[in-house]
Amino acid sequence: MRKRIRLTGRRQLPRSCVATKVIEVGDKKLVALTIADHRTFDKLPETARIKLRLIENKVAETLEFGTLGDMKTTAELQNGWYSAPSCQLRVVASDGKRRGILLGSTDEWTLRTGGGDEGDTASEGILYFLTSDIGTRSWRLDIRENDYPIVYIDKRIPDSRTWVRNDPVFVSCVLPAIVREVFEDILVADTPPEQVWARDWLNWADTLMPGKAPPWTEGRVHKQLWLADLLDTFCQRHGMLELLVGSLKQGVAE
Repeated sequence: MRKRIRLTGRRQLPRSCVATKVIEVGDKKLVALTIADHRTFDKLPETARIKLRLIENKVAETLEFGTLGDMKTTAELQNGWYSAPSCQLRVVASDGKRRGILLGSTDEWTLRTGGGDEGDTASEGILYFLTSDIGTRSWRLDIRENDYPIVYIDKRIPDSRTWVRNDPVFVSCVLPAIVREVFEDILVADTPPEQVWARDWLNWADTLMPGKAPPWTEGRVHKQLWLADLLDTFCQRHGMLELLVGSLKQGVAE
């Protein structure tokens, strides 16, 4: 996982300082932003500009909400196909020698834009599933810096929510691959992560292998061995090979 170093002296703003939601007006999507804690911005100039940076599938967009002294409450979302973009609040100097300098920002979070349609989404606690148009693949994993990983399922798959939970091929073959990718990202570091989502994943791993923590300082080979043990335990606990074999035999018999 990446470690960030701040070089501009910017202020770290709490995620809770603002509230955001997506609203639809006709065929347009608007992002509404309100300040939940005005004290957070007390020492920042009123001329500073408020921006919301969104990115999904490597496509970025920045929404402008005016200044701290004259704030807009909504901004139109140009990329209407966004479904769960990574989102970050930024406060930027607009005048003087510091013009364009980042004065403060929050950690990133995930902005849901799908209108809460439960038929298109599913949550498995530490992993989020979301239908989207992802091109030629049936699924794609998005590991984010400060929010739980998202598995995008192509929207052309019928009843995708049932597919990711009950399909023997997905559960026994794809799900372990997703777990591997997530932990490979976590284990890049030499120390336990600070992010809440990553700690939750490690707590989940501890339920499978109690007391067997990752070998943070012992190098890549030892980390890979630890991950292999985790995957073996995970697959054995849920009988994944037997699930797949049984499904294949049933298909042959039919």
